[in-house]
Amino acid sequence: MLQREKQSPKNTLDSVNPQGFGKLHSFIKPRREELRWTEIPWEINLWEARQKASQQNQPLFIWAMNGNPLGCT
Repeated sequence: MLQREKQSPKNTLDSVNPQGFGKLHSFIKPRREELRWTEIPWEINLWEARQKASQQNQPLFIWAMNGNPLGCT
Protein backbone atom coordinates (compact mmCIF):
# COMPACT_ATOMS: atom_id res chain seq x y z
CA MET A 1 0.00 0.00 0.00
CA LEU A 2 1.31 3.44 -0.89
CA GLN A 3 1.66 5.99 1.83
CA ARG A 4 1.52 9.68 1.19
CA GLU A 5 3.80 12.10 2.92
CA LYS A 6 2.05 14.43 5.27
CA GLN A 7 2.52 17.94 4.03
CA SER A 8 1.05 21.16 5.22
CA PRO A 9 -1.29 22.58 2.59
CA LYS A 10 0.15 25.48 0.64
CA ASN A 11 -1.75 28.68 0.29
CA THR A 12 -2.71 28.84 -3.39
CA LEU A 13 -2.19 32.58 -3.54
CA ASP A 14 1.34 32.18 -2.21
CA SER A 15 2.22 29.44 -4.70
CA VAL A 16 1.12 31.40 -7.78
CA ASN A 17 3.35 34.39 -8.35
CA PRO A 18 4.91 36.19 -11.32
CA GLN A 19 8.22 34.37 -10.85
CA GLY A 20 6.62 30.93 -11.01
CA PHE A 21 3.97 31.70 -13.60
CA GLY A 22 6.01 30.52 -16.60
CA LYS A 23 6.63 27.13 -15.01
CA LEU A 24 2.97 26.77 -14.02
CA HIS A 25 1.77 27.87 -17.46
CA SER A 26 4.01 25.37 -19.27
CA PHE A 27 2.77 22.63 -16.92
CA ILE A 28 -0.95 23.24 -17.54
CA LYS A 29 -0.78 24.24 -21.22
CA PRO A 30 -2.02 21.34 -23.39
CA ARG A 31 0.70 19.57 -25.35
CA ARG A 32 0.38 19.19 -29.11
CA GLU A 33 -0.58 15.52 -28.85
CA GLU A 34 -3.37 16.44 -26.42
CA LEU A 35 -4.96 18.73 -29.01
CA ARG A 36 -5.13 16.28 -31.92
CA TRP A 37 -8.89 15.94 -31.43
CA THR A 38 -9.23 19.54 -32.68
CA GLU A 39 -7.93 18.43 -36.10
CA ILE A 40 -10.88 16.08 -36.64
CA PRO A 41 -13.54 17.58 -38.94
CA TRP A 42 -16.37 17.08 -36.45
CA GLU A 43 -19.94 17.20 -37.72
CA ILE A 44 -22.32 19.12 -35.50
CA ASN A 45 -25.50 18.37 -37.44
CA LEU A 46 -26.62 14.82 -36.67
CA TRP A 47 -28.71 14.43 -39.82
CA GLU A 48 -25.88 15.60 -42.10
CA ALA A 49 -23.45 13.32 -40.26
CA ARG A 50 -25.83 10.39 -40.69
CA GLN A 51 -26.15 11.08 -44.44
CA LYS A 52 -22.39 11.42 -44.85
CA ALA A 53 -21.76 8.18 -42.93
CA SER A 54 -24.33 6.37 -45.06
CA GLN A 55 -22.77 7.63 -48.30
CA GLN A 56 -19.31 6.53 -47.15
CA ASN A 57 -20.54 3.26 -45.62
CA GLN A 58 -19.02 4.32 -42.29
CA PRO A 59 -20.34 4.10 -38.72
CA LEU A 60 -21.25 7.13 -36.64
CA PHE A 61 -19.34 8.02 -33.50
CA ILE A 62 -21.59 10.05 -31.23
CA TRP A 63 -20.24 11.86 -28.19
CA ALA A 64 -23.07 12.97 -25.94
CA MET A 65 -23.10 14.37 -22.43
CA ASN A 66 -25.21 16.45 -20.14
CA GLY A 67 -24.49 19.24 -17.72
CA ASN A 68 -21.97 22.02 -17.88
CA PRO A 69 -19.83 21.86 -21.06
CA LEU A 70 -16.73 22.47 -18.93
CA GLY A 71 -17.15 19.20 -17.07
CA CYS A 72 -18.62 15.81 -17.94
CA THR A 73 -21.34 14.64 -15.59
